[in-house]
Amino acid sequence: MYRRSQTEDIGSQHPNSAIDECIFGPEYTKKFKEILDIRIHIKHGEYDAVRDAFGGKLAKYLNDKSTAKALAQALKIAINSVYGLTAAGFMNAFRDSRNKDNIVAKRGALFMIDLRHEVEAQGYKVIHIKTDSIKIEHPDDYILDFICKYGKRHG
Repeated sequence: MYRRSQTEDIGSQHPNSAIDECIFGPEYTKKFKEILDIRIHIKHGEYDAVRDAFGGKLAKYLNDKSTAKALAQALKIAINSVYGLTAAGFMNAFRDSRNKDNIVAKRGALFMIDLRHEVEAQGYKVIHIKTDSIKIEHPDDYILDFICKYGKRHG
């Protein structure tokens, strides 16, 4: 039994893996990253950073917090759908026949193992890791900050 624990999420882990692997080729991976960056800005309430994106077409959705939140969710669904289709069992515009073992998910799993080892090497107990989250026993601000920064650097 664990008394105090906390789960930390590695934000946009799979989309960032797809970007780091340049899975769509240079041109389209850059566009994919732009969409991800727009979503993150909206999620963090940084509307001015994306008001001019796509020729200003998003601006009308950024005047109201609930509409902006809905836009961020819609972008998340699109982003996750696209990287998910890279390893689909059926042909589609995003599938690469060379991707036999879902490189995006595999890279994410390896990332989480590396994170676990880094956290444990600092003397913390890792209770559980999942696809993009890690649960720590008795976390303090130092390790929570470390996980956040590690995710941004390597995610």
